[in-house]
Amino acid sequence: MANRLVILGHPDVRNHSIANKIIVDELARLEDLEIRELASLYPDFQIDVEAEQQALIAAETIVLQFPFYWYSVPGILKQWLDLVLAYGFAYGSNGTKLHGKRMILSMTIGGPEEAYQPDGYNTYRIDELITPLKQTANLSGMTLTTPVISHSMVFIPGVYNVKEEVEGRANDHARRLIATIGNPD
Repeated sequence: MANRLVILGHPDVRNHSIANKIIVDELARLEDLEIRELASLYPDFQIDVEAEQQALIAAETIVLQFPFYWYSVPGILKQWLDLVLAYGFAYGSNGTKLHGKRMILSMTIGGPEEAYQPDGYNTYRIDELITPLKQTANLSGMTLTTPVISHSMVFIPGVYNVKEEVEGRANDHARRLIATIGNPD
């Protein structure tokens, strides 16, 4: 069992993501790290709660890797959170299985950073929009590290961003995430 666990919440990383694919491919090179690609494991959204909870118990560091969709996590990751982080496991009087573990939020965001400001297109800062995820870590007794966030991570040919620039940002994101995973502080 790996003591570092990545929960990949992208709904189709192999066919519809440049950035998340690069990040996951770089993570896959690390030793003692397990990647659980939710969309591949559970294409019908029927999460094996016991298997997921056992993977969490075995891990010291838990990374949620996902694209930021509509100011939140993709549906498959939300389903996973709702089912796996259950009362009596992740919270409640006997829900102490995740206490003391590290949680790292690793997000790729399509829009530019300036869009996520009070005077920007999306009105709110990312730090505000991820409050529910921060509270999830808090309620379950995990230590949340500083999130690894990258903006302008969507490539739409001829419309939005340059592919090589998105690839460069994804490689930079992977380097920063790997450094965060390796640094227990």
